[in-house]
Amino acid sequence: MTQSSATRLLAIVQERQRIPLEELLACCPELTWNQVFSLVDDLSRRALIGLHRRGVDYELRALS
Repeated sequence: MTQSSATRLLAIVQERQRIPLEELLACCPELTWNQVFSLVDDLSRRALIGLHRRGVDYELRALS
């Protein structure tokens, strides 16, 4: 997992504006679920993306 992985995830979320976590996982088959969630956690803590619960699923939103 590298900085380029975080950059790629951020670019996907910004391009889509809203994306379910499960779809984001499908966009990054080279990363494990734990790696993706760790990157999402870091990006959301830095206020670069929003993480919102939708029922039993999570949705990511671009904040910038």
